[in-house]
Amino acid sequence: MRSLVVGVALCSAAAAHAAWPDRPIRLVVPFPAGGSYDIVGRALAQKLEKRLGQPIVVENISGGATVPGVMSVLKDNADGYTLLLTSDGSLNINPHTVKGLRYNPDTELTPVTIVNTVPHWIVARADRKETSLTELKAYIQKNPGKVSISINTVGGAAHLGLANWKQQNKLDFAIVPYRGSPPAMADLIGGQTDAHVDVIGSSVAYVTSGKVKPLATLQVEPVKQFPKLETQKANDKNALMVRANLALMVKTGTPQAIVDRLYQEVKVSVGEADFAARLESLAYEPLLTPPAEARKFLHAETARYGAIAKFVNLEAN
Repeated sequence: MRSLVVGVALCSAAAAHAAWPDRPIRLVVPFPAGGSYDIVGRALAQKLEKRLGQPIVVENISGGATVPGVMSVLKDNADGYTLLLTSDGSLNINPHTVKGLRYNPDTELTPVTIVNTVPHWIVARADRKETSLTELKAYIQKNPGKVSISINTVGGAAHLGLANWKQQNKLDFAIVPYRGSPPAMADLIGGQTDAHVDVIGSSVAYVTSGKVKPLATLQVEPVKQFPKLETQKANDKNALMVRANLALMVKTGTPQAIVDRLYQEVKVSVGEADFAARLESLAYEPLLTPPAEARKFLHAETARYGAIAKFVNLEAN
């Protein structure tokens, strides 16, 4: 009798997986509507709707260091009907910087794929004399305490990268946190701050309009749209490096067949010309890491960020 019950259960589960999806899917983006991450999320939702044959409802649950958005996903069933599109803050940084974090991303979330890189840069007021990060660093060294550099959130990849650069080089300047890029850019243009570390896709319009100027990309590889911009040297502990990614996740326990199906559909979607053009407009590079590789990479990133948080004293007390 027991073997019969088990067999029936397995057959029912297989049938459920085969039928997936047979109702709308929710895609949680734990960032404000209109930002670059939201743009990617909505473009991906449109593609997946066509490929899966079901509506994909994008839900922005922003604030709280992305914790409310993540918790909303974890409250749902692990059945493939709730997806999470998020970045390093949720997946690798919060465990080290948020006191009493209510979730463990390494065990409670499973990656479908790392969708794309999230290149960062440092931009300055258009009226400043510096034309590169090297020149700004020299100015800070000669004028301690006179420069303020903003970031778009407390405890994010930009914050850890900038704090690490400050401490490694023994520099004296103020790090000014904001809630998002728009207010930070407004104050930069208005003269309240001197420079801003940001996701390229969030501030590229300010650069192309001439309101601010880029000083450097904060990675080793040049960005296609700005090939002459100063980059960072590989394996240089004194470099200002900010490495971030955008990943599609599901609640752990989601059937592997659904994870694999999602990966294949995302891979095809991101490879289509209009989606690729959308990523390029934001200076994002597609990655599309397979689920198993993505899991290993994200676990390694959690350890890497932990070492940085400890070094710059941003660990949760």
